[in-house]
Amino acid sequence: MKRIALLGAIIALGACGSLGPAQPHTLSLAYKAGDTYKYRFHSSTKQTVTMSGESLPTQIDIAANESVKVNSVDGSGTADLSITFSDFTVKSVAAGVTNTTTGLPSNTTEVEIAADGTISSVAGNQIQSGNPLALFSGFGGGFFISAVLPDHPVKPGDTWSKSYDQAMPSTFMSGSSHITSDSTYLRDETLNGVTAAVVETRSTGTIDAKGSPEAAGAPPGNITMNVDFTTDVTTWIDPGGHRIMKSHGTSHDQGTVDFSNPSTTHPGISPTPLPVMGPISSSGDSTTDLTPA
Repeated sequence: MKRIALLGAIIALGACGSLGPAQPHTLSLAYKAGDTYKYRFHSSTKQTVTMSGESLPTQIDIAANESVKVNSVDGSGTADLSITFSDFTVKSVAAGVTNTTTGLPSNTTEVEIAADGTISSVAGNQIQSGNPLALFSGFGGGFFISAVLPDHPVKPGDTWSKSYDQAMPSTFMSGSSHITSDSTYLRDETLNGVTAAVVETRSTGTIDAKGSPEAAGAPPGNITMNVDFTTDVTTWIDPGGHRIMKSHGTSHDQGTVDFSNPSTTHPGISPTPLPVMGPISSSGDSTTDLTPA
């Protein structure tokens, strides 16, 4: 019996040794024109908005079906995507009043995403472009989230860092966000029959933007926005298919939006004020999930 046990131990050790160290993976995204991916999107945020000395806690919960169509891919691997949301359910709670909205029309956003998972540009996001405060909600820019992927092969336990800028995704505000990220290849995990690479990225960033609501059909005036935020995104990557299988993200933000009086910026115009004048501050926390559909 002892000989059998010893032989089993030797065989087990030999088998372990034959596996060797984990092999590095290339974890970049590699989309192909014409491909379509389906997800279920869910975002939830709790914010406290303060204006004129009064604080208003709000909560927004958004659920929708998400379809990602690949329009084209350039030589650097940056993909032009059409992201369409449908079957919306939006639940909001403000001042103790709960509202649930369904039946909203489908909404399509054009997004360029680089091979490392960072978003290069956003256009046509009507949900966000009509409301500068949407950036606080966790929905602005959070409709397609990914960990920041490395530019070299990696294995579980490896880390990398990157700093980059993203343009302000709004039709009437210009500016950018500067982001510093630290990423870790956490582990391999089986998801829907695929051995996925699980990557976590923790980031800090700032947004500085300004603009005029006239472009959105509002009364004339100026808007300035300053936001500080942190995010923690975990993404399941298919190393063979070079695609996002699932993502989960959390974020914290704190910032201000300042609406100027139009009579001071447009002489001769009677002071028809914007719906809210003066600075508005907001802080809160959000979660966003993309899951296979």
